[in-house]
Amino acid sequence: MILCLIAEHIAEHIAEKREFGHDLAVKYSPTHSKTRSPFRPDRRILLSAALLFLTFEPLHFWWLATVALVPWLHLVAHAKTRKEAFIQSLWLCFLFSAVTFSWVAYVVHTFGGLPWPLAALLLALFSLIGQPQFYLAAIPLHSALSRISGPSHGQSPSSLRILGLGATVAFFYAGLDWCLPKLFVDTLGHSLIYATNLRQAADIGGPSLLTFLLLLPNVAIYALYTRLKNRGEPAVGSAIRSVFPLLLLSVLVIASADRYGAFRNRQIDARLAAPLKKVQVAAIQANIGDIEKLSSERGLHEATARVMRVYYDLSDEALKLTPKPQVILWPETAYPSTFRSPETSDDFGRDKEMEGWTTSRKMPIVFGGYDRDLRGLSYNAVFYLNPDGTDSRYAKTVLIPFGEYIPGVDLFPMLRTLFPMVGFFGHGPGSVIREIAGLKTQPVICYEILFPEFTRNAVIQGAEVLFNFTNDSWFGPIGAPYYHLNLATFRSIETRVPQVRVTNTGFSTLILPNGEQTSKSKLFTPEIVNVTVPVIEPVPTLMLIWGDWFAKVALVIGACSLVGVAGWERRRRRA
Repeated sequence: MILCLIAEHIAEHIAEKREFGHDLAVKYSPTHSKTRSPFRPDRRILLSAALLFLTFEPLHFWWLATVALVPWLHLVAHAKTRKEAFIQSLWLCFLFSAVTFSWVAYVVHTFGGLPWPLAALLLALFSLIGQPQFYLAAIPLHSALSRISGPSHGQSPSSLRILGLGATVAFFYAGLDWCLPKLFVDTLGHSLIYATNLRQAADIGGPSLLTFLLLLPNVAIYALYTRLKNRGEPAVGSAIRSVFPLLLLSVLVIASADRYGAFRNRQIDARLAAPLKKVQVAAIQANIGDIEKLSSERGLHEATARVMRVYYDLSDEALKLTPKPQVILWPETAYPSTFRSPETSDDFGRDKEMEGWTTSRKMPIVFGGYDRDLRGLSYNAVFYLNPDGTDSRYAKTVLIPFGEYIPGVDLFPMLRTLFPMVGFFGHGPGSVIREIAGLKTQPVICYEILFPEFTRNAVIQGAEVLFNFTNDSWFGPIGAPYYHLNLATFRSIETRVPQVRVTNTGFSTLILPNGEQTSKSKLFTPEIVNVTVPVIEPVPTLMLIWGDWFAKVALVIGACSLVGVAGWERRRRRA
């Protein structure tokens, strides 16, 4: 990276000397060089995209997140125009999204039934908006970053000014990334899921706080490099001193987060050692293939019967285990039709068989299926069925855009005809508490687990455990199953309640309040995950008390500071 940046600096230096050799300047100027064309990705963009890819799954070298954005920051600061900064940042968004979320094409092809060329086109379109914080932050950050890199109006910025500008960049990026509508609600802070201590700071300010922690060293390293490069004298001491406060802040903040995480881990371990109560739960991972699952949902009798038989057989095996389960869980849409609102005689018989299994085993069961109201509107739902025949249910509230509904479909009904593969489900009531086996639980269906406010509301209402019902079979074996699990894990860290995750094809697991994933199943294999769920004494967290407070504060501080910087620069120019 250093060699690349030095090469760029030489090219810039030559370009500035046009009056001494116009032809030479044109030949080497970044403006005319193919590698610096704003419509082709710069080497620094390629480097940042590669580092970001290594940071996340499947390699998850999380420590690279502390330097992954340094090349991008350098480009934004040294772009000849704001347009170039914007376009190159758009390239970073596109490249990182296209590689990291390549499984989107697989989903569109498998679930939507679209041919591969069209699926690839949709992936390309998605990649333009997958990580919009890069190009939307480029223009606001251009001025602040360029002020860090060198003299402004003949004066080198002071160490305190560099500290303030660096903190502003970190605040603004973290806040902007949080407020933008992103399909997977992901951020750089999620890469710290493998940092056992650092991830605990998510109970203070969520993943946005972790993103801020990572932006600080990125900006500090950028500032150190660019101040050394632009010092204008052989000595390096003054350049280091000017950046020292920002470097020190980065180290202190990360060290403090690490020590806080160590404290939280000890606290949670002590409470796990003496829980208030324990409940034995068996999660059934049946590994039903996509084609067979679709066939059963379309009412094909043989496919439906086989799906149910697989779940019954695995559940009966679970009842023979020691310790014996107190409740059985089946994943999202495991039950291939509506429950207790039958449309056919087959549906009616299936409902009776389900009720008979529960009654004869004297075993409560919670399973994903479909519900329908009196208006005929369908819901992705979870059913709590007791041995005495009573049941309660929950309908999914947060639906996947363009998968379970299309925004604006009520205004444009023709969208239902144009996109028949979309489910067009109804929205549920929000966070609710459902009790089973003496346990207060919050059912969370698949996509809902990505939203901290949803689980926060549930725990505030008294949920002791999160039951997460998911079907990741559409996503294939690479990327998405790991990504989805890791994002879900943060909900237990933020709320400090355990989470039982049951999926069709994996990963099924018990997530403890410290984020540890235990008894994790393998991908695409039938398994029974029989776990002892500990209910611990409630742990107050700022995420429970104030919600996503840090992201909001960071956005306000960052935006106001950038406005102040811009106003100060205008006054200096007028003077």
